[in-house]
Amino acid sequence: MQITKLQQKGKSESYYIFLDEEQHGTLQLETIIKNHLKEGIIISEQDFAHIKEEDDKLTCFSRALKYISSRLKTEKQMREYLHGLKYGQQAINEAIEKLKNYGYINDEYYAKTFIEMAGKTKGKRFIKRELISKGVSDECVENNLENQGGDDEACLNVCNKWLKNKILPLEKKEKEKLYRFLLSRGFEYETIRHTLNLIQEEEI
Repeated sequence: MQITKLQQKGKSESYYIFLDEEQHGTLQLETIIKNHLKEGIIISEQDFAHIKEEDDKLTCFSRALKYISSRLKTEKQMREYLHGLKYGQQAINEAIEKLKNYGYINDEYYAKTFIEMAGKTKGKRFIKRELISKGVSDECVENNLENQGGDDEACLNVCNKWLKNKILPLEKKEKEKLYRFLLSRGFEYETIRHTLNLIQEEEI
């Protein structure tokens, strides 16, 4: 096949590549330079397939870095994102391995950070459910939650915020509404009961 055109994609470093006048996707400028590609040269299907595979690995890693730059991600989240962009399994595996080696993906650290932040306003049930849905292992979640301590302080803070500008003692319907609200935040029944007793000095 002959490379009949290399056309820059906007102002990016990606180029459309045309083989025998037909477009065959894009290649990064780095790939083009590395493989000495230019208009007019002849390339075999096998060589082009190999070049495209290497280019996919390059762009896959680049997209992964961009995706993780704004917020931490778990390995599962990253895999789902890259799969959604239609990258091949090998390109995804290599990108994730690089991210792990560079310290950009670390599910243990993600769990600790998530628990530290979410633990201020959420109960352990909620936190555990969220972390497991993001692909963090049960063992990792349990170990980090164990180090976090109890939910009493968080539940009390959330409860006080909900009760702001409300008159105590609460009516029955208001108590039930508050109870459901605290349950939805992942707090256990006993924790909620203890917290409300502290605030209202009465059983819920």
